[in-house]
Amino acid sequence: MRREFIYTQTRLQARHGLRPDERSWQLAESQRELGNFLQSARQTGLKPWVSGLLATDSNQRLETALLQLYRDYVDDIASWVPRGWRKSVEWTKSLTYLPSLLHLIKGNTAQAWMLEDPVLKPFTAIHQDQRNAALLQSEYAPMVHAYHEGVPLLDVWTARWQSLWPGLRTSERAALQRLQNLVQQHLLSFVRETPESAWRQRQQLAARLGTLFRTFRYQPAAVFSHLLLVALDMERLRGDILQRSLFPSYREDSG
Repeated sequence: MRREFIYTQTRLQARHGLRPDERSWQLAESQRELGNFLQSARQTGLKPWVSGLLATDSNQRLETALLQLYRDYVDDIASWVPRGWRKSVEWTKSLTYLPSLLHLIKGNTAQAWMLEDPVLKPFTAIHQDQRNAALLQSEYAPMVHAYHEGVPLLDVWTARWQSLWPGLRTSERAALQRLQNLVQQHLLSFVRETPESAWRQRQQLAARLGTLFRTFRYQPAAVFSHLLLVALDMERLRGDILQRSLFPSYREDSG
């Protein structure tokens, strides 16, 4: 146990306990209209994530607001960790943007919400030369080179994340490697899953991350396990909100 992680773990444990439980999700998800969903969610552990959202918000506003909430959350956690770990924790914010960055690096038309997102907006120029120039002047420059070399962006992201780690004990490195292996195995199996089984895969990943959070308390791996769990929560929330915003007449039991 690292003494400098005692303060971090204490605050992290409190935040971890505030994550919405399955009953909270079920209560909110029983509401098929977006306004009712948000109202129900505000009565549960989801309140911090939805309190500033309105059913009348545009899809673009909802998308960018949720991403901003997650970025703010990561920054908050980063402010608690020992100073040597702050940059690696902050770097996790970019993980949620990898699919969007790949979309833009490929030269695809920027989606409407990207034009409003403060992270992606600088890279949404119509002309690809301008877009590449902006990317190459940013922290995402290695990803541009990786794409042209046929290297997966996640590999480049991971290499950068590892380069930001301070000095590690052997046990801490092993814990982080175990976490990394878990996520890589999930990604490999996830692409082979059918839509019907994808949700089960996410539930299994969340359960394993919860185990790692408890197993590696007072270690850096607990911080990243928690952030991944919150990212899964945000992914589920985003799906719930945009499904109701984009398809207001949708019913789970339709058809």
